[in-house]
Amino acid sequence: MDIKLQIEEANKKVTEIFTKARPIWTKIEPAIDAIPGMTANKILVAGPPIKIEDVTIPVRNAVCGAAVHDGLAATTEEAWKKVEAGEIIIDSAQNYNCGCSATMATSASMPVIVCEDKQYGGVGYAPIHPGNSPKVLRWGYYDDEIEAHLQFFRDTYGPALNEAVQLAGGIDVVNVLARTAGMGDENHNRLFASSMFLDLQLMEYLPDIKNPKKDEVIKELAINDRFMLHVLMAAVEAITAAAKKVPYSTVMVGMGGNGVEFGIQVAATGNKWYTAEAPLILGSLLNPTYTVDDMLPYLGDSCVTEVYGLGGMAAVSAPAYVRMTGGTLEDAKERTDRARTVSLGEHSFNQVPWDDFKGSPAAIDVRKVVALNTLPISHGGSGLKKGGQAGAGSCELPLDCFKEALRGVAAEVAPQEV
Repeated sequence: MDIKLQIEEANKKVTEIFTKARPIWTKIEPAIDAIPGMTANKILVAGPPIKIEDVTIPVRNAVCGAAVHDGLAATTEEAWKKVEAGEIIIDSAQNYNCGCSATMATSASMPVIVCEDKQYGGVGYAPIHPGNSPKVLRWGYYDDEIEAHLQFFRDTYGPALNEAVQLAGGIDVVNVLARTAGMGDENHNRLFASSMFLDLQLMEYLPDIKNPKKDEVIKELAINDRFMLHVLMAAVEAITAAAKKVPYSTVMVGMGGNGVEFGIQVAATGNKWYTAEAPLILGSLLNPTYTVDDMLPYLGDSCVTEVYGLGGMAAVSAPAYVRMTGGTLEDAKERTDRARTVSLGEHSFNQVPWDDFKGSPAAIDVRKVVALNTLPISHGGSGLKKGGQAGAGSCELPLDCFKEALRGVAAEVAPQEV
């Protein structure tokens, strides 16, 4: 078969996976039990692989905190020495079909959300969202208070949520998105409606669980208006896990930043990363004293939601978020139109009334991005160099990632063509 036809057929298959998959949140398990390839001394972090000497301060803090939490070291100082000695391994979470938002570090004992797509066989993972407090491992902090919170998640919160999900028989993630479409979420940075609807589904079963601390569990869940994000990340990882098995496809199946580089993955080459200098996420700052010089470049895997067609790709769904970052309704429409221009499909579950009932675009084709020089816009939270959240906003994805990805696909398929 002609190479162009092979690519078109492969892209049709990946677009089908993106638009037809039905990931189900089935359970919560310790990472070492759930994630294939996870080991006791391994800690997963966001974005493409990074040299130890280049790891940013907040990610270092999170990694060391996770290591102490798992008993790999007695102190954070000892933990980093073990990282440098190779006794503790840092690896890219998305290479394990796991998403780590912001500076989150996932260690072996931490409970992870497991989503399974029965349609195409993919399984994805993500740690539980830590809540609305700005002082969490997810933003590069670690102390005794955070350790106590991590223990609560491991010993109480995770098992209790798992019991509720089991009683529910699993939760259909696309159904949550469909039921809350048109309520103002873009489901990356704004997830008020989807988080509340997900809470309602869990609340039906939480009173029946056997956990003696269920009141604390219900309170922890109820105060988190972004809980849906990490469930959605696990769901998208389940979808891209299947897409990564389709040779010849030029569809983007992963993206994220490590605070130094930003990278993407393409279906044809699986877990191979194509990187460029990470951009800054600009918009609003949480503190008027913060400046651009205080900010880290793009950091986190939560943008896997945008790989699926949400976040900046679905900006028109959330004009309130776009306004918060200095944009207008027209800007929101333009962001979604950009993504639509370089995508191969469209979702049917989140049709937007004020966008002629169009669904958000899905399956970004790196060929289109490069040929049309049309860069998708990503939403995201921004981090501080010393730890903590700087603010929230948006940025263009770097063109060089897409150029490198296209070269990578060409190198992958050329020998087969011969």
